[in-house]
Amino acid sequence: MKLTTTRFGTIEVGEEVALYFSDGIPGFPDTLRYVILDHDKESPIKWLQAIEHADLAFPIVDPYDLVADYRVTVSPADLAALGVAHSRDLVTFVILTIPNGAPERTTANLRAPVVANPNTHLAKQVLVVEDYPIRYPIAETNPVGVECAP
Repeated sequence: MKLTTTRFGTIEVGEEVALYFSDGIPGFPDTLRYVILDHDKESPIKWLQAIEHADLAFPIVDPYDLVADYRVTVSPADLAALGVAHSRDLVTFVILTIPNGAPERTTANLRAPVVANPNTHLAKQVLVVEDYPIRYPIAETNPVGVECAP
């Protein structure tokens, strides 16, 4: 399918790579389909790009690149909604907040990761029981050199 985005222009992506959020993402309940796009080949940052809205994209990163011992417990209800039995069967990303003009103050939301079933492409942003911060500053503890500039 052809996808028009404000960040990447018009690109071609396969329908089979689309992620489906049955409840949307908090704040965007009517936007249900997204794809994951590379920021560039050298960056660990990716983009969760809405299919239906050219200007809606969230910067995401693998949380294990930020916190080596990051662990999440997904509720039984969320596991069932995603069609898996264990959290370990999910792919996990966290959404970054990159302040305008201050990329050095970028934070990651470790408390509410995006989890996806790689087999069914069902996805959900979940609230985990672990006591992780919503605004984890990555500049101070960035062990893999995540480039913060958008």
